[in-house]
Amino acid sequence: MLPEPPERELRGDSLARMPEHNHDRFNSAVVAHLPVAMEAQESLAAVVDLNAPYQAAIDQATLTIGGRPLHVVLLGTVSKQTNTWLWSWANQGFASDIPAIAPAKRVTDVADSWGLWELAEPRFGLAGVLDTGLGAGASIALVAAPIIGATAFYSADYGAGTAYFGILDPAVPRVRPQAVTFPRRILDAVGLRPENPRSQVLTYASVHDLRVTGDERQLKVHIGGDVMGVQFDDQGRITNISGSLGPNALQ
Repeated sequence: MLPEPPERELRGDSLARMPEHNHDRFNSAVVAHLPVAMEAQESLAAVVDLNAPYQAAIDQATLTIGGRPLHVVLLGTVSKQTNTWLWSWANQGFASDIPAIAPAKRVTDVADSWGLWELAEPRFGLAGVLDTGLGAGASIALVAAPIIGATAFYSADYGAGTAYFGILDPAVPRVRPQAVTFPRRILDAVGLRPENPRSQVLTYASVHDLRVTGDERQLKVHIGGDVMGVQFDDQGRITNISGSLGPNALQ
C-alpha cells in the first residue's frame, strides 16, 4: 500500500485563495492527448495487471504492481476530502529534488507556452476538469505524463486520496506508431470524446515525432515509409482515414 502523502488539507481561507480560472483550455488538452493516453494505457496493461495489488517506494522511485517493479515519477495526488490536485513537487512532505519527484517539475516549463495555468499552479480544485472515465485526476496525469517523458500513468488509491505515477521504465516503452494501427488509435479516441479530432491527430503525431502535412480538409501523417491521410468535413469531423501501406506495415 502507498503511505498517505503528508499533504496539508485545504481549509477555510486556503480554499478561498485557490485560483478561480476555468479549465476550458486544459480540457481541450485532455481531449487532444486521448489517442496517446489510450495507447499508453493499453501498453501498460500488457506488462502488468492493473487490478493487482501495488506497493510504492517513493525513496527508490519504484512502484511494484503485482510483483513487477517499475521505475516511476510521482506526478501528484488528489485529495478525496477537498477534490483538489496537488503536484508532487509542491507537496511539502517530499523533497522536491529526489528522483521520484524532480522530473514532475518539468510540467511547469510549458505552462505559459501551452496556456495551461494548471501546470504551474501548485494546488487547484478539480471541479470542471474533464473526466473521460477514470476521474478528473487521471485527466491531469494523462496530459502531464508525455511532458515528462513518461510512457503511461498509473493511479493508486491510498485511502484518503489517489496518487498518480508516470511510468519511466524500459519495460513499458513508448509504443512505436504504425500505419496499420493508426486509424484505430485516432477513432477510438474520437469515439470517446469527439470534440476536436484534428487536435487528436496533431497531438498524436507530435508526441511520436511524426511529420504532418496538409490543410484544413486533410492532414497527411507520415509514419515511417507510409502516409496516412485524415480527411475532415466542414464541421471538422473525420470522414475518412486512408493511405499507403509499405511492404512491412502488416508484419
